[in-house]
Parts: sequence; structure tokens; C-alpha cells
Amino acid sequence: MHTERIAVIDIGSNTIRLVIYGINEYFDIDELHNIKAPARLAECFETNDAQLIINTIGVQRILEAVQGFKVIIDQFEVTTVKAIATAAMRQAANHQEIIDYIAKETDIQIQLISEEQEANFGQYAVTHTMILEDAVTIDMGGASTEITLFTNKQMRHYISLPFGTVSLKEQFFKDKKYNDSEALANLQAFLKDQFKAIEWLKKSKLPLIAMGGSARNIANVHQRRVNYPLAGIHGYSMSNDALEETLQLFTNTDYKKMSDIDGLSNDRIDIIIPANIAFLELSREIKSDDFVISTQGLREGIIIHYLNETYNMPIDNQQIKVRTISQIARKLPINVMGSFLRINFCINLYQQMCQLGIFEYDYEQHTELEFASYLYRMGAFISSESDSEHTFYLLSNMNLFGFSHKRRLRLALIASYRNKSLLKQHLEDFEGWFTSDELNEIMDMCGLLKFSVALNNSHTNPISHLKLIRENVDNYCLNIYHDRPIIAEKYRTSRHKKHLERALKGNLSLNFIDTTQSE
Repeated sequence: MHTERIAVIDIGSNTIRLVIYGINEYFDIDELHNIKAPARLAECFETNDAQLIINTIGVQRILEAVQGFKVIIDQFEVTTVKAIATAAMRQAANHQEIIDYIAKETDIQIQLISEEQEANFGQYAVTHTMILEDAVTIDMGGASTEITLFTNKQMRHYISLPFGTVSLKEQFFKDKKYNDSEALANLQAFLKDQFKAIEWLKKSKLPLIAMGGSARNIANVHQRRVNYPLAGIHGYSMSNDALEETLQLFTNTDYKKMSDIDGLSNDRIDIIIPANIAFLELSREIKSDDFVISTQGLREGIIIHYLNETYNMPIDNQQIKVRTISQIARKLPINVMGSFLRINFCINLYQQMCQLGIFEYDYEQHTELEFASYLYRMGAFISSESDSEHTFYLLSNMNLFGFSHKRRLRLALIASYRNKSLLKQHLEDFEGWFTSDELNEIMDMCGLLKFSVALNNSHTNPISHLKLIRENVDNYCLNIYHDRPIIAEKYRTSRHKKHLERALKGNLSLNFIDTTQSE
């Protein structure tokens, strides 16, 4: 049930887009509708009395798009409309006339946002949907390119460069082939010089996070080229070599066959090469080899910022993973009965094993275990007989904010664990994703969780606490304190202690202690 519906109209240089979001009582943000209209406003500039203006063709494109969007907004019963315009309108001397004209014809007031606001909204979305504390971001539109550098999730520097994919195409490839070698060389040299001139960027050696349609298209193409086994591109990472591969693909493909490239949108065929070169040159300039895609950008930043400003900061950029896991539990009919007891047992055993030197404590591992315990075999709401398979599929293919793709896969493996053979089956498409040490660690966590589940097999919460004791090098004893009958728990833990023994790398004896007898 949505308590508020917000529409964002984004009047960019390349496209004009409408996105409608539903907001519920927990401030979860659901995308309800997403539609775009081609704009190419950068092609609609002309000079009038020595001033650069958007001509009547461009104005008509804006009006037709907004009028069409207004009908959809009314149908969706939107409560708040945020219409924003960016670089193309900023560059136009007649932008206020256009804003007034659109308001008169549609009753929708367009806000012309500044370069700093545009850069800030983009990085705001990134820092509230990714856990990276420090990074460089790039949002390349049709007429401008916004670059920021943030540390500790705070924007430290920003710049808006007066060129984008459409304007670069016009500047370097006008009356030339889309892959003209001289034009390509000139564009690369131009972008290299532009990025080198930004002092705070030099050799920052930070991840480069890219927003916008061109970045998403490049990632889509690359995923299909390598038969990427996970769904979703938010958090997808590419190396510089991978960016070079996509660039070579685009430049070596006949223009008439560009539409056959899987993952490439038809309306970006003529501008994808300038975007790819820009991403590659910037990545090289900052000495990064981690090009990360964010599906969350300007529009999402506007929404998150609006909610935080309006409702006293409900979306915390330090609690991204917690919000994500909580949202899964709210959206899906998951039975979480006993989940908190399961979490307590699992984390308690993990911490005791760390104290005994079996594991080296790791906070990220700790939280991963908590999340996996909470979502353990959640796919049972689809089918209890194949709950492991459904759990793995759902978690490995959901867009989990705050999780890298590798961490998402780890979570799916641990939360879905049934047995070793099924785990290997789940891993068949992910050869080379984990080292042997990482696989052993995953197996240890799976075993720890599997045993913890057995400690409340009857769902009557009979066990109060646990004490793990090392008797000698290879032998351990687990004291299990209970105050109610534990017939089911005795049977299940005896069957599953082998999972814990694998993690202990030793033998385990179970000692059940009835606390009511000692009173």
C-alpha cells in the first residue's frame, strides 16, 4: 500500500523521461512506471541575436512529451510531481520562456537544476544504494558530463563538463563515419586532456561509478558477451580491458548491424562510442580498474533526497543492507517465525568459534550470517519441497542494494543451503568466482547455519544458550542448555552435527543440560 506517489520528469539532452514511484509507510521506493521520449535537444540549438537557444522543434518535443506524461500522471493519481531540466536547458538563453510556456500549457512547473545540484543528486543516489565509502562518479548525458569525488560518502569535489554523448558526436563525427579512425583519435585526445585538467581527479585510484543510459547499455552488452550468470546490472563491475573490448566491438561492427548487438538500445547506437571512450579514458586517468554500474542516478537521488528532507532522514546511507533485507521480508510472503532465535544461535556460535581461534572475526562475515539466517530457505513460500532452489534463484537474481554481485551470490548460497551436492549444483554457472579458500569459508558458514536451524527444530524455543568447549586439539564439546523437552532438537542436531564438525575441523560431542533439573 503506497502512502505517496511521486512522479519525476527528467528533461535531459538525449531523452525526456517520466518515472513514477510509489512510497510506502517504510519509505520503500517502488518504481511503478518508466517511460521515455526521444529529445536530442542538443541537436535543436540555434543562434539568435548571438545567443544560443532551443529552437521551436526542440520546444515542441518538450511540450509533446510533458503533455503525454501529464495524462499518465493523472491516471496514476500522483501526489507530487518533480519536473527537472538539466544541461540542455541550462545552456539555452530562452530556458525561462520555455519553462513558462510549458507551465501555461500543462500546469507542470519545471525546475532548472544547477550543475552542482545535478552532480549532488547523482552521487546521493549512489551513496544511498552502494556501500562504497570512497569513489569517483560519472553521469554522462547528451550535453553535459557530471563528475564527482566522494569520500566517507560525502561529496568533496564536483565538476560539470560542457559536453555529452550527443554534443561529442556532433563535434567529432559530423559528416564522418561513426567509427572514423581520425575522429576516434581526436576524441580520445580531447577527453584525455579534459580529464587531465581536473586536478582533484589525478591518480585518485578509486572505483569509478557510472550512471545513465549509456553506462547501462555498455554493461548490458558486456554481460551478454560473457554470458553473465546473474541478473541485474546495479553493482556490476567491469575492468578497463572489458571497456576496451566493448569499444572494439562497437567500432568494428558495421553501422547497419549495430542494432544486432545484444543489449544495445537502438536510440544509443550513434552515441555509444563517445560514451565508451569517455568511460575508458576517465578510468585510465584516475588509475582505476574497477568500473562499476549504478542503475540509481539523478532521478533516484531526487526522490531519496526529497524523502530525507521531508520525513527526517528515513533513508540512512549506513544501513543500506539492512533496509534491503527488511524490504525483501516485507515484499515477499516469507515465514520468519523463529528467525531471530536462529540468528542468535548462529551468531553466538560464530563468535565463540572466533574466540577459540577457529575463525578470524570479520564484521562483514558476521552481518552476512545474520542476513542469511534471517532469509534461510525463504523460497518455501513457493514450494517447501524445493525451497533451497527457489531461495537461491530469488536471492541471486534480485537487485540487492548494498551488495556487490559476489556478495549477493554468497548470500544466496548460504541462505539456500541444504547439502553439499546442491551447493555444487548452484555453483556450476559460477566457475572461477571464488578461490578454494573462499569456497571453504562459504561451506563453513553453510554448516554453521544448518546446525543452528536444528537447535529449534520443534519451533518451541526450548534452548536458552550454548557453550562451545575445546577439549583438546581435535575434539570439542557443545553444552546445550534447555528448559523444555528437546526430543526433536536432539534428533536433528545429532544428524546435523557433521556440518558443524566440518567447520570445526574436529570431532564434536553434544551435551544437553536440562536447566530445570539443576535448580
